[in-house]
Parts: sequence; structure tokens; C-alpha cells
Amino acid sequence: MIAIKSLLILLFSFCLTSGAAAEDQRVRLTIPPEQAPDPAWRRELFKDTLPLKNRPSIVSRKKVKDEVHVVVKNTGKTPLEYYGTFRDHIQLYQEIFRRGLWRKSNVGWCCLGKEKQMLLPDQSVKFRLTYSDEERGERLLGNFREAGTNRCGLIILATEVMD
Repeated sequence: MIAIKSLLILLFSFCLTSGAAAEDQRVRLTIPPEQAPDPAWRRELFKDTLPLKNRPSIVSRKKVKDEVHVVVKNTGKTPLEYYGTFRDHIQLYQEIFRRGLWRKSNVGWCCLGKEKQMLLPDQSVKFRLTYSDEERGERLLGNFREAGTNRCGLIILATEVMD
């Protein structure tokens, strides 16, 4: 009985040595924010499409209170399309950092309905993004399609990195 109590005390003391969960520590130490989007997105949602030739550019990212404001510019010669509730609220694709990689997690379904939005050449748009309250190590992506083609791709809009 004394051996069992000693073992339980020993195990309990090891549980209290860290103030952060193991997943949180792994995110903090090994997070690669620019890793390509999880290939599962293309396999499962975009399997009949080709990769983008005209990839939009991220002009700026700025944290504003609980939001991240991301300015995206179409630097190519063809119009780009995306879906969103409004022009500045793109439909989001969420990835979570697990086992050393960014992995497909959720698709944000625009509850107010989504419409096709257009980003013309040399045009910019500012998206207002918010991270999920439940996740740590989260990445938000947007899907852009070259107008009139079957070319599309996910673009990394923002990455929640732990301090």
C-alpha cells in the first residue's frame, strides 16, 4: 500500500512540473507557419482543379484587438474569385498544428450565405479575420480561383503563433 501511495505521489508530482500542455509546447517550439497547405484539402475538396498560376500576394498583416487584418492584392493579369459573406469576409479554411505539421481541420461555413467575390488585377482587399477561441496553433487560409478556369489554391492568410 505504501508503494502504491509513493508511486501515485511520484506520478502526480511529474504532472505539475509544466505549466503548459504538451501540445502547446510542441507548437511553440516547432511551428512552421509557411508550410504548404495540407494536401488533404486538394484531395478532398479541390480534387478536380489545377493549381493557381496567378497567386495573390499578402501585402500586410496587422493584429487589431481580437482580429487580424490582412490585405491581399491580385498582382497577376487575370481576375481572381473567392467566396465570402461580404467583400471583406472571405470563407476560411482552418488548419491546426498537430504532430509537427499543419493539418486540415474545418471549413468556415458562412452562416449569412456566401457570394462569389471578384478581385481584379492590381486590386486589393482587406479581410478581417478572427481565430477560434478553442484552438492554439491555428492557421487561416482563403481559397482563390482564377476566373473562368478550374485553377484554384489555398493562400495562407494568417497564423496564430503562441508567445
